[in-house]
Order: sequence, then structure tokens, then C-alpha cells
Amino acid sequence: MVKSWSCWSVYEYMKRRFVCTGQVPTHDELETEFEGIDPSELLEGIAEFESVICDSRGGVRNETKVG
Repeated sequence: MVKSWSCWSVYEYMKRRFVCTGQVPTHDELETEFEGIDPSELLEGIAEFESVICDSRGGVRNETKVG
């Protein structure tokens, strides 16, 4: 059976991994987890995650407001 992965599969995996562990999965981890995925789908999922989670400097966004 061939798995049909999409960019959203990658995004959701990255989001869940980050929420549960506080760590962003490595590219190697993603390639292993999504073996056989079209490379453009993998990169699109990563880009979507980074656009939501990371700030323009590559760090994690901190949306907590004090005061």
C-alpha cells in the first residue's frame, strides 16, 4: 500500500511534534517519516509550518502579551 502524503501531512506532523516536545523536527526526520513523499510537498509543508510558527529571524514566535 502506497501512502498518499501531502504538504498538510507534513505541516500537521511538525506542529504536533513541536507542541508535544518544543522541538522542530529535522529535515532528515521528516524524510524518514514521510518516505516516498514528493519533495515539493515536503518543502511546502515545511514552509507552511515556518510561516505560522517562526518569526522573520527564524526563531519561534512568542505571541504572549504581558500587561
